[in-house]
Amino acid sequence: MQQVNKQNNHMGLSWGMKIVLLLFTILAIAGEAYSTETTEENLELTDTTRTIENSIRIYIPSGNYQKVKEITGNQIHLLKPLIIINNDSLGEAEMHTRGKSTLQLRRKSFSVDLDKEASLYNSAVIHTFKKFYAICLSMDKFYFRNRISFEMLKEIGLFDLFFTYSELEINDQNEGIYLLVERPQDWALKKNKSPCIIRRGFNNKIDKIRPGKKIEKTETQNHRRQFSQIYKSLNKYEGQALYRALSQWIDLDMYMKWLAFNFFIRNGDYTDEVYFFVDPVTGRYKIIPWDYDDVFASQPHEGKEARSRNIGQTLIFSSEDKLDLKIASDPFLYQKYKDLLSEVLNVLTPEKIKSVFERTYAELYPYYQTEEIISMSRFDSHPVDSVNTLKSEMNGLYKLLISYRGIYLNFLDAKSENITH
Repeated sequence: MQQVNKQNNHMGLSWGMKIVLLLFTILAIAGEAYSTETTEENLELTDTTRTIENSIRIYIPSGNYQKVKEITGNQIHLLKPLIIINNDSLGEAEMHTRGKSTLQLRRKSFSVDLDKEASLYNSAVIHTFKKFYAICLSMDKFYFRNRISFEMLKEIGLFDLFFTYSELEINDQNEGIYLLVERPQDWALKKNKSPCIIRRGFNNKIDKIRPGKKIEKTETQNHRRQFSQIYKSLNKYEGQALYRALSQWIDLDMYMKWLAFNFFIRNGDYTDEVYFFVDPVTGRYKIIPWDYDDVFASQPHEGKEARSRNIGQTLIFSSEDKLDLKIASDPFLYQKYKDLLSEVLNVLTPEKIKSVFERTYAELYPYYQTEEIISMSRFDSHPVDSVNTLKSEMNGLYKLLISYRGIYLNFLDAKSENITH
């Protein structure tokens, strides 16, 4: 299949043809044809009479608002923004635009820092925060990919941050639908008392590092060295010795589960979309997954040819990071990885996947009924036309996941039987 760029790597075909072509891709990876777990059942996507739970209103000088709307790669600070959240006037806030790709788009994401706690709702349950991200979802096709990914990650114990949908207005102009997400650094440093959090970049570099409060500079340097030891270990050991060495520095099983989930969901871009934080109990790095705009991708960020050249027919979706390459090439680590892939798939049962999709639809539905919100999608990567298109998209992707799951489990079970006998 022809290579396509990162924003447009979803095949423009009917869902029936997509399923057939992608199943052939999966079977090519597996190397053999196995019986598959499929479903003809559609999701139960109905109006559950839910209403919009969260509303954010912001007031800033008109000139500042114009700068926010203009396409720019630079971070913009909102000037003395007055903010009202769920009809609670919270006074002035510290706010600035954030992100990488979305800084170039009309609808911007924001980092919000309040003087007092705001009440945010998720399924009528109140959560209070002073700081959070308001993510514009401009690259999240039909606005549900991050939401379903985060909830499935919760099911397998890899994500514990708060998230919920909201509408957002600036100067009484609707800016569309947003996903409010607890900031990873707050969750790690404050809630979990971690001494350090790192945002990983490409080429196993540290993109950003943030220490906890009252953490000495020397301790932060030690955490830098600990992170580098993960990658230095790759050239020193092999097999079980490598697994033991890596497990001194990082919760390797957790990391492998994240890799397995990214393979299952076909995450096209994840190497630099992960945070590492030091567990204050074990002293090892754990991870916080991030950014699931680019799931159900036809190829990873580096392209199919590079991936095939780097890691061949392995059940890992991307080959960009050296740790992932080692997991794919070392027989002992790869067997551990396949065991954890099987574990992830067994936790994410068809019933759980169905429930995640249906809950997400129920939360999205009232936003889709608000013309002012949906009309702003014309500025996004994938404009929205109707709730029926949303239903069709969700049903198609749900069926794909069930098919993926059946193929992978059958393949893994068959390989396990071959090893046993």
